[in-house]
Amino acid sequence: MNAPLNEEKWLLTKLTQGSESGAYHSHAYYDIPVFDSGSNLLAGHKITIKERQPTSTDAIEIGYINLKEGQKWYKVGESTAWSWQQGAMSQWLPNTRTLIWNDRENGKFVSRLHSLDTGKTETMDQPIYAVDPNGKFVLSLNMARLDHVRPGYGYVGGEGHMINKLKPKDDGIWRIDLETGEKKLILSINKAAGFLFPHLRIKERLNQLLKSPIYWFNHVKVSPDGSRLTVKIRYRSKDLSKGWSDSMGASITCGTDGNDMRLLGHATSHVIWLDNEHLYAWQQNGLYVYKDSTDGVQKLPKIAPHLIKKNVHMRHFSGTKDKFIFDTPYQENIDLYTYDSKNDTSSKIATFHHHTPANGHFRCDLHPCPSPDGKHIVVTSLEDGGRQIYLLSKK
Repeated sequence: MNAPLNEEKWLLTKLTQGSESGAYHSHAYYDIPVFDSGSNLLAGHKITIKERQPTSTDAIEIGYINLKEGQKWYKVGESTAWSWQQGAMSQWLPNTRTLIWNDRENGKFVSRLHSLDTGKTETMDQPIYAVDPNGKFVLSLNMARLDHVRPGYGYVGGEGHMINKLKPKDDGIWRIDLETGEKKLILSINKAAGFLFPHLRIKERLNQLLKSPIYWFNHVKVSPDGSRLTVKIRYRSKDLSKGWSDSMGASITCGTDGNDMRLLGHATSHVIWLDNEHLYAWQQNGLYVYKDSTDGVQKLPKIAPHLIKKNVHMRHFSGTKDKFIFDTPYQENIDLYTYDSKNDTSSKIATFHHHTPANGHFRCDLHPCPSPDGKHIVVTSLEDGGRQIYLLSKK
C-alpha cells in the first residue's frame, strides 16, 4: 500500500502484514521513542489475539524493522507483560541500538534490555515506564496496581499491587540508574496525594475525607534535559465499584529527584513536554500550553482552537516548537494532520478507516509518533481489518 498524499507529499507505506492469518502488529505508544535516535530502527510488537483482555500467559513478540532495509521484521524477544494501549512499552535507549521492554518473570514484572550489537539480553528487576532522553536513568511505576485500578494500561496478574493501601508511602515513582542499577523511590503516592489535596475543590475534599478513595500514578514523562517529570495522579472509589473520569485526578510536575512539586492542571489528558519549561495538554475544552517554572505553572493560550475542538494525540516534530502532528481519535475514521503554529496552517495528510470499536479497552488508536529527523510518522491502524503498522514518509 503506497499512495502519495496531498501537497506535502507524504508517502504512506503499510510496514507489517498478517491480518488475514491472525498476526497483528503495533508500535507501543505515541509519546515514547519507538524510533531509535538515528530514525532508522522502528520498535514494535506482534500479537496473535484480538479484542479480549490478555492473560498472564498471552505472549507477544517484541521486534523491530530496519527502515533502510525495507519491511523485514526482526524478532528480539517476547513478553507476557503488555496492554492493548501501550504494548510492553518497547522503546530504544537514546543513542544506542539497545531495545528495552517490559516482561514477566516468576510472577514479577521486569524489564529486558537487548543490544543489537552484542545480541545479549539483560534483565532489570522492575518494569520501565519512561526513559530519560539522555539515557542516564529510567522511571518505573507499579504496573500491577495500574491494572487493578485502570484496566487497559497496566499488566494483569503481577505481584505487589498494594491494593489494600489507598495512598501507599512505599510505592510510587521509582528511579533506576542505568549504569549502576541503583533504584530509589523518588515520589510516593502518599506524598503526591497529600500535595494534591489542598488543590481540590472544597466539595471534593469533603468527599475524600468521608470516603477515602484509592490513588495511583499513570503516564509519567521526563523533560528533554532529564531534570523534571510530569505524572498523572488519579483516584476513584476504594472498592472500585464506581466509574471514574479524567476529572478525578490531575497532572503534576516535579524534579526527577521527587522534589519541587507543582500542579500542572486538573482533568488533563495527553500531556507532553514541549521543551524544558513548557508542556502541552488537552484540558476539558481545548489544547493548552503550560509554562512550568519556579514561579509556578502558568496556563498559556490554546493551540489552534479553531481547528482542535476535541481531545487529540499531539506531538511536535523534534527541533521545532511550531510544527506538530495530531489525530482525531475515538471514531471509526481517523484523520491525521500536520499543523504549523507559526503560520497557523494545517494539512490533512491521511485518513485511516475501520477503527471499531472506537472506544473501550480494545480500541486501536493511531498513536502518531514522529521520527527524530522529522521525516517519518508511524501509526497503528485497523485499515485492513487488523492492527498493523503504517509509516508516512516525507518526500
